[in-house]
Amino acid sequence: KYGHTFPDKLTLRELWNLSEGNRVSFDFFGWLLNKGEWALLYILARDEDGFLSKEAIRRCYDGSLFEYCARIQRGAQEKLE
Repeated sequence: KYGHTFPDKLTLRELWNLSEGNRVSFDFFGWLLNKGEWALLYILARDEDGFLSKEAIRRCYDGSLFEYCARIQRGAQEKLE
């Protein structure tokens, strides 16, 4: 619904639109926390092109996100060496 650039990845702008579309009218604290959660997930799990994959979002919910991020970091370190 929100992935217009690629159907299986989200940009930062698309994440912003996702959080705007799911907000409750007068819950200002909820708005702030929701945007903060999505921003943190974007920072932790984005790929080298600046996209957040739907698989990374699923991993956040099933608890395997940190293993995924560690594998990405190991791959990036191996490229530098």
